[in-house]
Amino acid sequence: MVLTLSLVVTSCYSGSHPTARPARPVHDELPAALDNGGAGQSAASPPGHVAPPLACPDKVRATRRSLVIRVLPDGPRARSGGLAFTAGVCVYLPPGYATSAFRYPVVYLLHGGGGDQADAVTYGHIQRVMDGLIAQDRGRAAIVVMPDGANGQWYDSVSGDLRNEEYVTKWVVPFIDRHFRTIAARKARAIAGISNGGYGAMLFAAKHPELFGAAGGMSSNLDAVTAASGAKFSGLRDADGSAFHANHPVELVARLAHTDLVLDIAVRCSSEDPAALCPTQVLDAFFLGANRDFAAAVRAQTGRKARFDYQEVNGAHQWYWWSQQLRDHQLPFLLAGLANPAKG
Repeated sequence: MVLTLSLVVTSCYSGSHPTARPARPVHDELPAALDNGGAGQSAASPPGHVAPPLACPDKVRATRRSLVIRVLPDGPRARSGGLAFTAGVCVYLPPGYATSAFRYPVVYLLHGGGGDQADAVTYGHIQRVMDGLIAQDRGRAAIVVMPDGANGQWYDSVSGDLRNEEYVTKWVVPFIDRHFRTIAARKARAIAGISNGGYGAMLFAAKHPELFGAAGGMSSNLDAVTAASGAKFSGLRDADGSAFHANHPVELVARLAHTDLVLDIAVRCSSEDPAALCPTQVLDAFFLGANRDFAAAVRAQTGRKARFDYQEVNGAHQWYWWSQQLRDHQLPFLLAGLANPAKG
């Protein structure tokens, strides 16, 4: 399946890449036998969970509709020799991708704690959301890339057993630019996420400003803590606390002076729909202080010219709300600041 996909995707290139392609690494695609992300979440998966290969089942082919496929970029290894990441990336391709002559901007979308690479497809209905935005304006056509964050731990751990920052920024991004018709430039690349993924989006944008021109977060866990206990992410605990501070988005705001930023966090929840799960708004309340601190730090930046949009909204800590925020606020904001699809 991986070999077939690689051949099909490669055949969809047309013309030369706008920037020189880096040398192809020895390990480009992960062997299917090493795929440790195919099952998705654990046995504690929420109702309606679909394993990533089933949630993202398409192959690149000539069709007028959009596609959601799954690819297996290789990645870093732990000291033990095992994978230091959870394999598998779901990719949304806009309508007509295979037969178009266009290159596209890319939005990276990170899931939250307890989630997996298929969350935005299964629960966030990202295909329907993107299809609707593109139907309104073809200039919004984009590729959406959804990697797996090993239970939403979007950082490189002190032990080296988990290296998700390296996985996304040094393996997934180059893989996507090699295999798909992207506009491989900062001006055409954004990153966003929900909950722990919002933390990851701000962290990666701050530590890799050369990659991402815009970043967004919904219900973002910007304090890098476990909500149940308030404890720091376990993988960032070291003797002097330096790892935690080096990976704290609020402390890295200075690096985001030239990055467009958008944040949504719920301060209330009013809905009679049981699916809205308003009691989960307590998690947004727990994260609210750090979001306000982050917003204040951004607004205090002298000479900042990049866009910033911070909203405290009606909602809760659920895809029921995040899907709406993506449709109505996050994606329109992010895509408006990125390069439009272009013939290449």
